[in-house]
Amino acid sequence: MKQEIQEVRRIPLEGVRNTRDLGGYRTKDGRSIKSCRCIRSGQLHDLTERDKEILTREYSLAVIVDFRTHAEKAESPDPEIQGVAYIHNPILEEKTLGITKEKETDNDVVSMVLNGLGDGKEAGVQYMKNIYGNLITNPFSVKQYSNFFQILLKQETGAVLWHCTAGKDRAGTGTALLLETLGVPREQIIADYLKVNEFLAEGINQSVKELVEKTGNVQLGEQLRMLFSVQEEYIQTIFEMIDKEYGGMERFMKEEMGLAGDFSDALKNKYLM
Repeated sequence: MKQEIQEVRRIPLEGVRNTRDLGGYRTKDGRSIKSCRCIRSGQLHDLTERDKEILTREYSLAVIVDFRTHAEKAESPDPEIQGVAYIHNPILEEKTLGITKEKETDNDVVSMVLNGLGDGKEAGVQYMKNIYGNLITNPFSVKQYSNFFQILLKQETGAVLWHCTAGKDRAGTGTALLLETLGVPREQIIADYLKVNEFLAEGINQSVKELVEKTGNVQLGEQLRMLFSVQEEYIQTIFEMIDKEYGGMERFMKEEMGLAGDFSDALKNKYLM
C-alpha cells in the first residue's frame, strides 16, 4: 500500500525562500527522518540576523555545505554564523548554464535562449535532462557528491544544511540521492523536489517577465521558465540513468561513489528514528 505523501514545508526565513527541514519524511520501513538534522536550501547570502537565529536555535544548525562553484561563492558569499562550520564542496568544476544563476551566468542563459535553444517546450526540457544526467556521470561531480555523503556520515549532532545557488538542481540531486538511500518513497522524493517551483515562483515569474518585456517574445520567456524551474522529468533522469548505467542506486553508491560497506545502514541509524 502506498504511503500518503506528506506536506513539504519551508522554513519561514526572511532572506531565503527555498529552505526546508527534511525531518518527518517517512520511509518505506516505517521509520522517519529526524527533525533538525537534514536541511536543503538555496544560497544563504541574504540571511537576516533573525534567520541566523532561527537556524541555530530552532534547527540546531551545525554545518553548512556549499555546492556552488568558486565564482558563485565569490559573487554571493555565505555569511559567517557563530558556532557553525562551513565546508565548500563544489559539485561542478566550472559554471554550467541552467544550474548556476550568478549575474554573469544569468546573462549567458538569456543569450543562449535568444540564440536559439530550440523551439517548443521539449528543447528546454531536454537541455535540463542532459544537465541532470551529467551530475551523476561526470567523475568530478560524482566524487563531490561522495564527499557530501561522507560529511553526513561523520556528523554526530546538529543539522547539516546543503545548498547551491537557487537550491534546485545540485541541491535537489543531492537531496534525492540522500532520500533514496534513506528509503523514502519515490513519490515523496518527487514531491519534495517539485516544491521548488512554489517556493521560487516569485523570482521565476519576475525573470520571465523581464525577458518577455525585453524581447516581446512570450515563447522565449517560457523557455527560460524551463531552465529556472524544475520538472518531474529532470529528477526522473537521475533515477533512470542510475538504473540503466549502474544497475541501481546501491551499486551506484558503492561502486561509483565509493561508499563501501554498510554506509546505508550507518546513514539510516544516524538520521532515522
